[in-house]
Amino acid sequence: MANLRNRAGERGAALVIVMLLVLMLSGVGAVVLLSAGVDTAVARNELWAERAAGHAEAGLELGKALLAAHVADGDTFEPALPPTRTSIRVRGTDPWGAARPADPVACTDPGRAPCRDYQFFVDERIAGALSRVYVGRVLRDVSGRAFVFDPRSPQAGWAPDLDHDGAPDVVGVTVWVRRPVVGDADAGAPDRVVLTSEARFPTPAEAEGPHAVSRLEMTLRLARRPEADDGEDDDYDDTLTNWRRIGGSLR
Repeated sequence: MANLRNRAGERGAALVIVMLLVLMLSGVGAVVLLSAGVDTAVARNELWAERAAGHAEAGLELGKALLAAHVADGDTFEPALPPTRTSIRVRGTDPWGAARPADPVACTDPGRAPCRDYQFFVDERIAGALSRVYVGRVLRDVSGRAFVFDPRSPQAGWAPDLDHDGAPDVVGVTVWVRRPVVGDADAGAPDRVVLTSEARFPTPAEAEGPHAVSRLEMTLRLARRPEADDGEDDDYDDTLTNWRRIGGSLR
């Protein structure tokens, strides 16, 4: 009888050990699956961020082409630029619209889709005062079409088709243009402008759809046209002065 009781006890202990091993292995399997899921999400996010940055760079290149069409005849950026503000100074309590240019071309309310003119700004200390720098007006082509994508209204935007193959060159991109700031005012008749390109990838079908966002900013200089009688080459290859990343996130 004692032997039977010992064997029963041993079987019971073995069962407990087996159950503990099963629980441990189940936990390890869950950790492995969770880790694999996290790695997949990280790889996906990195891919999305890279693709968004590439589309933002493409947006800057297309913006340069649209600007070139504006300056082709007049040697000036003026047709594409917002009006000049005589002062960019603001108070800390000023609402969104304060110090915004009186722009007859721009939409009036960036809170309404697909309006993105002057949608973003930053208040900085410039010339000893708080000053408001807007990202600018959405860049238009010479016929007035705005190079804009708004996730609040995905079907309302327009993207250039410069190669005329019937398909947009990029999708999910908005490009803004603005004047540089000189002192406490916008530059009048500037030889430089600032382009800002925002790209979203994958192009969201709705505002809350998951995607990556990349914003790049570029300063362009209007190169001199070559003199007809000096025999020297032009300097159009120096139109790009700098570009920088100004933001990017996952939504």
